[in-house]
Amino acid sequence: MTFSVFRSLFITTAVAIACQTGPAAAQDAGGESGDWHVETGAGVIFSPDYEGSDDYEASPVPVLEISWKDRIALTTKGGPGLIGTPVLGENYRIDTGLRYDFGRDESDNDALRGLGDLDVGAVGVLKASYEFGRFETGLELAHDLGGDRDGTTATLELGMKQPILDGKAFAGLAADATWASDDYMQNSFGISAAQAARSGAGLSAFDADAGFKDVGLSALVGYSVTENVSVITMAKYSRLLNDAADSPLVDREGSANQFQLFLGASYRW
Repeated sequence: MTFSVFRSLFITTAVAIACQTGPAAAQDAGGESGDWHVETGAGVIFSPDYEGSDDYEASPVPVLEISWKDRIALTTKGGPGLIGTPVLGENYRIDTGLRYDFGRDESDNDALRGLGDLDVGAVGVLKASYEFGRFETGLELAHDLGGDRDGTTATLELGMKQPILDGKAFAGLAADATWASDDYMQNSFGISAAQAARSGAGLSAFDADAGFKDVGLSALVGYSVTENVSVITMAKYSRLLNDAADSPLVDREGSANQFQLFLGASYRW
C-alpha cells in the first residue's frame, strides 16, 4: 500500500463529492430519496510508492460509502473511516470523525531500507466547508491518534465545479496547501542518526521542521453513465516544499514533484 494513496485521494475527491452531494444538494437529496444512501465501486490509482518518491505504482482503491441523512457515513473515500456531520447548513458544513492511514513500509522502496516502517493508524479529522456558487472552500485539521508519525496537519482547499454535457457530466479544479507539524515532518521526512547508520541507501541524518509541506492542483471529470452509475477520472500534481523537499528521501532519492492519476466507477442507490 502506497504511503500517500488515500491522503492524496481525499483531497482530490473533496471536489467530486461536492459536485454530487454538496451541502445544499445533500439536504435536498435526503428529503427526496430517503435517509440511507449506499455507494459501491472500485478504482485504480497510480501514485508514488512513498511520499516524495520518484518511483510509481498502481494500487486498487475500493469505493464504499454508507451514509444516513448526510449526517454520518462509513466510507473509504479519503481512507477507511467513520465521519459525522454535526453541523449542516444550506451552503456550509462541519465534518468530524476518524480515518485510517496505512503508513509506510521500508520494503516499499530501496531508499527506505533501514529506516524502519512508519505505522500511523487512526487519524482524527475536523473539517469545515463553505460553498458559494460553483466554488467551495474548506479547512481540514488532522491529528494522528497513535502510531509512529504522531503529527498534525492543516490543509486549506479551494475548488470549483462546472456541469458539462447537458448536466450528464461535470468538470472540476481544486487547489490545496498543507502545513505540517514538527512531529509529522520529522517522522515522515527526517532521518535520525540511528536511521542514517542503518540506511541501506547511505542517507545522511536530517532534521525536518514544521512548515508548509506541499501545495497541489488537481483536475477531475465525472460522467453519469446511468442514473446510478458514474465514472470519474482525476489527476493531481503536488509540489513538496521546505524541509519536505530538502529531505534526502526527496532531494537525493526521490522528487519534489509528485503526480497521481485515478480512474474509477461507482454505483449509488
